[in-house]
Amino acid sequence: MKRTALYEEHKKLKARIVDYAGWDMPVQYTGIIHEHKAVRESVGVFDVSHMCIADISGDDYSKFLQLVTINDVDKLAEYQAQYSMILDEEGNVLDDIIVSKMDSFMRVVINSGNEEKIKNWFALIIKKNSFNVNILYRDDLSIIAVQGPKSIGVLEKIFNTTIELKSFRLTEFNWKGNLIDVSRTGYTGELGFEVFVDNELAASLWQAILDEGAIPAGLGARDTLRIEAGLPLYGQEIVENITAYDMGYGWVVKLLKGDFIGKDTLEKANKKKRLFGCFLNEKGVLRGGYEVVGHGKLTSGTYSPVFNAAIGMFYSNNELKENDQLNVIIRGKEVSARVIELPFIKR
Repeated sequence: MKRTALYEEHKKLKARIVDYAGWDMPVQYTGIIHEHKAVRESVGVFDVSHMCIADISGDDYSKFLQLVTINDVDKLAEYQAQYSMILDEEGNVLDDIIVSKMDSFMRVVINSGNEEKIKNWFALIIKKNSFNVNILYRDDLSIIAVQGPKSIGVLEKIFNTTIELKSFRLTEFNWKGNLIDVSRTGYTGELGFEVFVDNELAASLWQAILDEGAIPAGLGARDTLRIEAGLPLYGQEIVENITAYDMGYGWVVKLLKGDFIGKDTLEKANKKKRLFGCFLNEKGVLRGGYEVVGHGKLTSGTYSPVFNAAIGMFYSNNELKENDQLNVIIRGKEVSARVIELPFIKR
């Protein structure tokens, strides 16, 4: 089992540790609801160092990334990031990623559960096209996500500077004589930042963030937060035969940029299917896999601490609008629910 550089810090905080994609990761500390509300109302901090960081350089790094991703990396300015996806030849999503343009290379953050698959895919495409590309997988870096409306204040105190950073932009800060990359990105639907720090400095920076009042949050709250924000998760909303159009992410697809892997599938895609949310009209719990009568199955489901209600996401080929009524089968019983246009949390 792999462990992040912050594993001992999680143990000190008496976190409940679980196996997540081969990593010992904290699922919760004081409780999912408390951690969730801290992020929505104040500031929470997550260890997301299990994510794979690939720094890509070489003469052909731009050509390579244009071919393997569906967004247009050539549109990125220096220290700008974009959400994108990697497809196989049949158009299936291999992973959803964040691509950032640094000073002389591109940084790709890959989901931990897809790490080996994407490493092998990258190696295959580089070899097949004889690209001059170098990939450095940054096992020496940790990622600390600081999320919530007060996140900017916490980081301004730690870095002793005013932070004026737009969404999906990056910058560098000097902390104790070390340059640290900070991106305004996250997976909670809140104002937030992801901090890339050397493993040796991770525990000190983690503690500094806690000292400024951030609440440690685990994978449990990360999941409830992302569902409220209507954000897709690989393996749940992102599966075979689902396209970016289905997810409501058609804006990521750049068909005019030239050739890329999976383009043919996207050009022919049926754009009728859509991802919707739903509220349960009565008490109960929604979980991924529950049948939504006449539509399909829930891809994700949870209890929402903000709405004090059960919420879920599902795909449908039918025309639906806000507050349309539907039924979900829970333990063999049809339970009333209503449709919500995603995201649940609208900022």
